[in-house]
Amino acid sequence: MAEKDIASKNLEYYNDVFSDIVNGLFFDGENVIKEDELTPADRDSHYKADGKIRSQERDVSKFWKNANIKIAFIGIENQSAVDKAMPLRVISYDGAEYRRQYRKKGKNKKYYPVITLVIYFGKEDWNFGKKLCDCLEIPERLSKFVSDYRMNFYSIKDMDEKQIEKFTSDFKVITEFFSSLNNGTEYHPTNQKLVHAEEVLDMIGVFSGDGRFRDEYNSLNDETREGGISMCEIYDKIQQAGIEKGIEKGIEKGITIGEEKGRAEGRLEGVLQTLIDLVKDGILTLADAAKRANMTVEEFEMQAGLYA
Repeated sequence: MAEKDIASKNLEYYNDVFSDIVNGLFFDGENVIKEDELTPADRDSHYKADGKIRSQERDVSKFWKNANIKIAFIGIENQSAVDKAMPLRVISYDGAEYRRQYRKKGKNKKYYPVITLVIYFGKEDWNFGKKLCDCLEIPERLSKFVSDYRMNFYSIKDMDEKQIEKFTSDFKVITEFFSSLNNGTEYHPTNQKLVHAEEVLDMIGVFSGDGRFRDEYNSLNDETREGGISMCEIYDKIQQAGIEKGIEKGIEKGITIGEEKGRAEGRLEGVLQTLIDLVKDGILTLADAAKRANMTVEEFEMQAGLYA
């Protein structure tokens, strides 16, 4: 879990990504918050519990400033798993920042708003509440006196193509990948050049459990990295690497079963192994993989058992 937190923080810390996320989710892609209007904010806050001072840390947070005036404090919290108590955590983070303002500015001062976005990357449906009152057992006689607190919740799994198109930064590539992964649809990478390629591929690799994305990036020379690379290019390299690995095995087999036959079988094994891996990773559906292999689903499943 810690590795996922670090990977997502590393990407979202960049102002171009952070502003793109907020603009895409809050303002329908309009460039309301400029990246040069964002400055880092303290992520740590403290509270007292059981007689001890404890700390809590946001994932990523920024001040939105315009003309040197603090307009808002915006925080992003990433979730890869369902947490039914998430509204309690959000109000805790926000309350700590309001408390900080109060202690610093005192009474009769104007304070700036504190806003938190929760971005959910998981595959499981978030069937729990998204408001404070959803987490509480409230006696009917008290219900009208309890103040509610709504969190700004966004699930990558539930984003449609129209929503994804509102993003323009590397976060768009992230949403495209995880939308396909979590919905079990075939992933079609685009030619959009990655600005923060290392961080994007780290995040995809950590969340999907597939280290091949980062491995392919590490194999690139400095010139290629500086020129920019897209997920489409990385994806092609992953598929080609699987085919070449199969061909190498085929050449070894060729010693005993004949070189040309061995190459042919090796190439087939490489293609099948790549498709099998993509199905296991959730990037391709079983039906899509079978179609690419020119097989029925039943035939592909049988081959998958042989190559597993």
